[in-house]
Amino acid sequence: MVEDQNSLKSMTAYGRACPSSEIGRLVVEIQTLNRRHLEMNFSQPKPLARFEIEMRKQIAARIGRGQVNVSIVWRPEESQETKVIPNISRAKSVKGAWDKIAGELGLNACDLSILALEKGLIEYEEEIVDEKLFSQTMQKGIGEALDYCIAMRQKEGAVLALDLEKRLAFLGEGIAKIEAMAPEAVELTREKLSSRLEELFNGSPENEERILREVALFAERLDITEEVVRFKSHIDEFRSTLKRASKAANETRGKHLDFIIQELMREINTIGSKSSNMKVAHLVVRVKSEIEKMREQTQNIE
Repeated sequence: MVEDQNSLKSMTAYGRACPSSEIGRLVVEIQTLNRRHLEMNFSQPKPLARFEIEMRKQIAARIGRGQVNVSIVWRPEESQETKVIPNISRAKSVKGAWDKIAGELGLNACDLSILALEKGLIEYEEEIVDEKLFSQTMQKGIGEALDYCIAMRQKEGAVLALDLEKRLAFLGEGIAKIEAMAPEAVELTREKLSSRLEELFNGSPENEERILREVALFAERLDITEEVVRFKSHIDEFRSTLKRASKAANETRGKHLDFIIQELMREINTIGSKSSNMKVAHLVVRVKSEIEKMREQTQNIE
């Protein structure tokens, strides 16, 4: 499978493969879930544990983030020899316990029919005769299951990308409106502050210069030009990260998007704290709400 390096990937998906060879049939299932880092869990028969390291490498080469649950079932050929391993030590302990119970109650001593009901006294283990062939079949199964899983991740990722693009457009419109309102909001605040200071100092001429200086300083503190410029820059960076080609199949763009979301929230919070204009405040609330929705979406992006 040739993966689309431009495609965004979701972290939730499922893939299944059932390769067959002379070793029998393998049923490989891979389920991926949201996680900040890459985690792998394996459920498999004991003889397959020796292949876990190479399976981990194969998965890590194609998935960079999320929880990966791998389930493998081996169905050997009928001609395959099965190794039967009795747990003699445990059987003796179980028999001793039943004999003690029988003695206390005046019953017959424990026999094989009682032991046959006890779980864990006998283990069945399939022998791997051709390890190289088994490894090849295993790699094929993991690869095919990953193909289906990643195809689903890309499909869901495309839906997420469209949704995030719409929300980015809303952020762009919102910050443009805030930027347009900012000069008027600052001027209104300047006038209110100047009027109050004049009342406080009773219009004293000697304090006029001080009043003007204080008003100018306060107005400068309310200026949001830098925050608006940075906010727009973060929007551009977010959009380019969504669209750019991945450098590797297992690249984790989601972490970078998470960071940009944090920066967007930081800037809009600063803008909100600087503004006392109700219209601007309402816009800030709507923009913050949209950023939170984007944060939820990016947490499901690899």
